[in-house]
Amino acid sequence: MDKLKVGVVGCGRMTSTIEDEVRGKRLGGIRLPHSHASGYKAVEEVEMVAACDVVEDKLKEFQERWDVPRGYTDFREMIDVEKPDILSIGTRPEQHAEPMIYGAENGVKGMYAEKPLCCTLNEADAIKDAFEQNGVFLEFGPMRRNWAVYRQAREIADSGDLGDVKSIVGYAGNSIGGHYLDTLLYLIGDPDPVSIRGTLEEVHPPDGDTSGMRFEKDTPIRSALIDFADGKTIHIAGTDIGMEFEIFCENGIIRTLRDGETLEVRERIERSFFGTIDVPKVDHWSGTVRKIRELAQSIRTGKPGVSNLRATMIGTEIGFGLYESHLNGGIAVQLPVPNRDRFVSSW
Repeated sequence: MDKLKVGVVGCGRMTSTIEDEVRGKRLGGIRLPHSHASGYKAVEEVEMVAACDVVEDKLKEFQERWDVPRGYTDFREMIDVEKPDILSIGTRPEQHAEPMIYGAENGVKGMYAEKPLCCTLNEADAIKDAFEQNGVFLEFGPMRRNWAVYRQAREIADSGDLGDVKSIVGYAGNSIGGHYLDTLLYLIGDPDPVSIRGTLEEVHPPDGDTSGMRFEKDTPIRSALIDFADGKTIHIAGTDIGMEFEIFCENGIIRTLRDGETLEVRERIERSFFGTIDVPKVDHWSGTVRKIRELAQSIRTGKPGVSNLRATMIGTEIGFGLYESHLNGGIAVQLPVPNRDRFVSSW
């Protein structure tokens, strides 16, 4: 079987150097390989054939470090010449939409795109249309739905042993950044939202801009309630605890601990009394390798992976919906979210 050809757009932190930041540290569910490039090197079905960056020194360093044969400063030229099967998007979020859309319209079959997806809902709509019209698969950057403990939590919830899932509670995170809402959505099963309401911490418009339509960086969620078509709910409390989550079922509670390092399961004994039950410890794996394997499998089989286009669009819509709600006093916002040209960069 021929290897899938990979082109990398943006040769910075997430595609390359984050490997140096996490090596040797205890970081919840993170396991090496962690950068895009190191993940591609570990997956036999793929091969990096080219990379692109507008900073030539960074491009050269990337090529040398990861043994990538050809370099470009224009992503269009790279796509046109190399005809990659997979495109990795590791640029700033302001520069995500254009190469994603161009790639989708010019033969790329799958993309591994870093978070956040983009900076406006209009960009998200354009990405969605380009991917759907051209049969392109997406693997979105947020990692936790590709980590072992979060998959274990979802499997326990889906088993029905604790009854139906009713709600998810999260304790600290941002709206547009990607990681936080994506994890909450995965744990609740990626249902369709119908109503979004919430308040945020201090927002960050440019100096003197009172339009409420442009924000230079994302901000933490203070509180939120998201209602879904199947009756489930997500509740967010801005407690600054960090990446811990609780899944509330009819007869039990599943809590992920220490950002995906382990979990705790409690089963209802009586109406308001719960007892801890033993669950097997999981073997951790590299979320990056898992993402790349699942993207390759999607291209081979035609079936979307776990971090797919639909789930990504739901999370993006909710994130911008929280801005819409906050700027209007915390009112409930129905979908589709209005003001789709509102700009928020998470950086």
